[in-house]
Amino acid sequence: MHPMTRTIIDYFEQINQIPRCSKQEQQISRWLQQWAMDRGLAVKADSAGNLVVQVPATNGFEHAPTVILQGHMDMVCEKQAGSDHDFSKDPIRMVQDGPWLTARETTLGADNGIAIALALALVDSPEVTHPPLELFFTVDEETGLTGVLKMDPSLLSGRILLNLDSEDEGVFIVGCAGGRNTTINRPLDVKVLDGGFEWVGVSAHGMKGGHSGVDIAKHRANANKVMARLLSAGISVAPMRLVELKGGTGRNVIPRACEALAACRRDRIDELVKALDSLARIIEQEYRTADPGLTIHIEKKGPAAADGRGVTENDTAMVVNLLAALPCGPAEMAEDFPLLVQTSTNLSMVEISNDALAVTSSQRSSVPSRLDAMCLAVESVGRLAGATVHTGSGYPSWPMNRESPLLKRCTSLYRELFDAAPTVQVMHAGLECGVIGDRCPGMDMISLGPTMENPHSPSERLYLPSVEKVWRLMVALLKAVD
Repeated sequence: MHPMTRTIIDYFEQINQIPRCSKQEQQISRWLQQWAMDRGLAVKADSAGNLVVQVPATNGFEHAPTVILQGHMDMVCEKQAGSDHDFSKDPIRMVQDGPWLTARETTLGADNGIAIALALALVDSPEVTHPPLELFFTVDEETGLTGVLKMDPSLLSGRILLNLDSEDEGVFIVGCAGGRNTTINRPLDVKVLDGGFEWVGVSAHGMKGGHSGVDIAKHRANANKVMARLLSAGISVAPMRLVELKGGTGRNVIPRACEALAACRRDRIDELVKALDSLARIIEQEYRTADPGLTIHIEKKGPAAADGRGVTENDTAMVVNLLAALPCGPAEMAEDFPLLVQTSTNLSMVEISNDALAVTSSQRSSVPSRLDAMCLAVESVGRLAGATVHTGSGYPSWPMNRESPLLKRCTSLYRELFDAAPTVQVMHAGLECGVIGDRCPGMDMISLGPTMENPHSPSERLYLPSVEKVWRLMVALLKAVD
């Protein structure tokens, strides 16, 4: 490992000792403020909890324009089934596997802890020369850019921004999709089960999951949609009443698991199990390449309790039809970038609780009118099911600026450093740049970062050689700003 990479990973390891799930960034915020005070650096914060650390220029760069280095403090907290990891107190246990860095049983938190580590290393390195810097660390990015949506624009004086929340080294992101979340809620008719019912459990798990924007076109299974197919097959052959249903763990995550418990008449239970098991094997075979870990388990669980309750057959059918009908996955590809998804939706969370169904769907598009259309499609399915629907205001897209001076400077430096041309791309995910550009007019922005795979899942990993390349580019860029 390159010595500078080792230094950056040491900072990252310190960050990974601190709990920082979304909406729980208090400890990492205090740690960063102490880090700044220990170095005599001024810190500003807004009411949302976003921080700016002001770093004076090194000698000779006092009159250069201020550069903002930006990342977010929170991380997606996902763990493997059966793990006893407690994100509220346990450190992330990092493991090096050859050139890759991963974590034991959990998300690694490189999204976006590595941005913080890079920024701190730049400030602390005596060999780095730079203009005035503003280290802008936001909160609650992963649940819908909530922190930056509440930012106080007066925190920032600079108008050159380097966002460090991209996931492919050598790729410069210069635009992103906007997004909105839709919630669908419907009361359910739940009645006591009379005699003669048996329980059947349906479990779909082991899927890769991943980021609901970046990974949406990788043909991975969505556990909630898999469950909808299974339950639809069940109700087509035998009367069935849902008792429990839960799938997905976050709005920004492709669901990796979904569990259901249903009740069926004893004389039809074998017929039901046979139909479910037959489709389960077909689905597993469908995803043998894109999602080989997908496993479906069907289990008879014995006689239903005498006082057991279940959703009526009519409302069970409504739930299943709603989940089956909701759009999910890529919907349109971008005209300027044919390999890039323009518009998509993810059926992220479903749950039956307190005699009601709750569904969350996440829509994205780089074209505002197409985002409106996709939200309308999701809302309409919910309304047809008699549900109450609500779509939030979401976050704006980031339009590409082909004449960006920052993009031209970064492209030139990348060619000089690595004798290769970077890829310029628009990202199908919500980046904080969209909000910052909306709140702070005139901002020249680019997003880059080291290579990582499978963010938002326990398979998340960071490619260590790419960390050094990002470091070298950042050092060269800060030296060249004028």
